[in-house]
Amino acid sequence: MKNFLIADSENLHIIGLQHTLKKLVKTPNLKVVNSGEELFKCLIKNDIDCLIIDPNNIFLFYDDDMKVLRAKYPKCKIIILSYFKNKQTINSFLKDNINGFISKDCEEQTIYDALYKINNGERYLCPKTLNALIDVFALPNENIDEKLTLREFEILKQIAQGNNGKSIASDLFISIHTFRTHRKNIMKKTGRHTTSELILYALEKKIM
Repeated sequence: MKNFLIADSENLHIIGLQHTLKKLVKTPNLKVVNSGEELFKCLIKNDIDCLIIDPNNIFLFYDDDMKVLRAKYPKCKIIILSYFKNKQTINSFLKDNINGFISKDCEEQTIYDALYKINNGERYLCPKTLNALIDVFALPNENIDEKLTLREFEILKQIAQGNNGKSIASDLFISIHTFRTHRKNIMKKTGRHTTSELILYALEKKIM
């Protein structure tokens, strides 16, 4: 990833993020917008690899705009960098297939970890985001009656941690075909249809 678009209106955070990206990425192309209108115009005119956005901190950006972004620019990686004051919004953004969630008070290393994982096809949720989700989905674990096998449970746990299929297959010493078969069975047993829904399910059941 080389072409970055920062969507935020807090100058200090923008300056800090620009400094961090210049340290982590060799000669990055950086653009900054602070409104929804500027954001969409910039995406139309430029080939953006990664959008780093605080949806709570840009003007004229509405809840449905994230869905529009994901639908119109499926190849663009989207990272939400925010304080997540409303924890329930994380649930909504997960359903929109956002690639990463980072708290604004994270360490610089967290941004490096996120870029590395996302660039390798994985989803990244920083520890503070995961803690926020656990607080929201504090549901009991006794009602798991889908009869997952031990292997399926291991795979679901790794999916919830943001690992991709290739990484999970390698870690468990199984083929990618076997992984996909297990994932298909997990979806059938849990009534979920996408990876995002599986992550939400795992969080609800506290499978982490």
